[in-house]
Amino acid sequence: MCLLSLVLSLPNRVFSHNITVREVWEFPNETWIENLAIRSNGQILVTLGSSPELYQVDPFGNQKPTLVYRFPGVTGVLGIAEVEPDIFAIIAGNYSFTTFSTISGSYSVWKIDMRTIKSQDNEDVAFDSLAVKITDIHEASFLNGMTAIGEGSDFLLIADSVLGVVWRLDFRTGDYEITLNNTLMWPVPGEIEIGINGLHTRNGFLYFTNTFQGILARVPIHPDGTEAGPYHIVANTGAVDDFTFDDVGNAYIAQDSGDALERICPSGKVTVFIGSVNSTIVEGDTSAKFGRTPLDQSTLYVTTNGGMLGRVRGTDVVGGKVLAINSPSLL
Repeated sequence: MCLLSLVLSLPNRVFSHNITVREVWEFPNETWIENLAIRSNGQILVTLGSSPELYQVDPFGNQKPTLVYRFPGVTGVLGIAEVEPDIFAIIAGNYSFTTFSTISGSYSVWKIDMRTIKSQDNEDVAFDSLAVKITDIHEASFLNGMTAIGEGSDFLLIADSVLGVVWRLDFRTGDYEITLNNTLMWPVPGEIEIGINGLHTRNGFLYFTNTFQGILARVPIHPDGTEAGPYHIVANTGAVDDFTFDDVGNAYIAQDSGDALERICPSGKVTVFIGSVNSTIVEGDTSAKFGRTPLDQSTLYVTTNGGMLGRVRGTDVVGGKVLAINSPSLL
């Protein structure tokens, strides 16, 4: 069932329909948190678009985030996807989240094995041996979202937001090629040209958002990530970023500049789950994922950029945040 949740901006951060929002951690001002992945032990990995760093955030205690790795020769880190249990692929490259400009040819995909992480007293653990570059993708213009096709596959699908295509990467061999290209993925001509953004697989389909076309769309794919049927617009919405699914197929989409989190039912019905252009509660939300442990599997974790795309009127600059959202409708 897809329920409409209205928002009341109360100081204690408890909202109508029993929605509660907890601030897990706030990073320093002008920190753009771009994406997140949840480890099987519940720890949250977050990528920073404003600096070339991957952090681990503990959602169960008020501890300082742990620096996992600082990527050399780039300005930021973008998409992240789990390719094997506790092994993650990560995009690094040069994209400015202040000028919204990219350096084509600067993008690469790395692999980090979190099974080797052992930290004491939450000290930083930026060991060079943790990260291995899978490959440079010199032909790419702006690698953004990324998803694994699924169990038994060595392929990753990667959104190129400027070219408006999907790259397929074999994370074992480093071989890559463009596998999907459709007008629904293309950017809209304008000051900021960003097309396809977030992408995830579900039940034989690749779902993807297009930021300035303002859509959630899907296409059936073969196990190798190639097109298996026609493209279809699931829903029209505002400017959108990354998203995630719940167990019944509702999509929760970060609106970023819209400062809201939308829920889109499988039928295509769109409702505002939490937030608004006049609210700071999820201001500048960029991505979302559900927890993976018995303690938080119904908790929706949301990352933000602190409103770097545009502050809510009359408010101060804040840092990017990791938020934990709970509601009976998420159960």
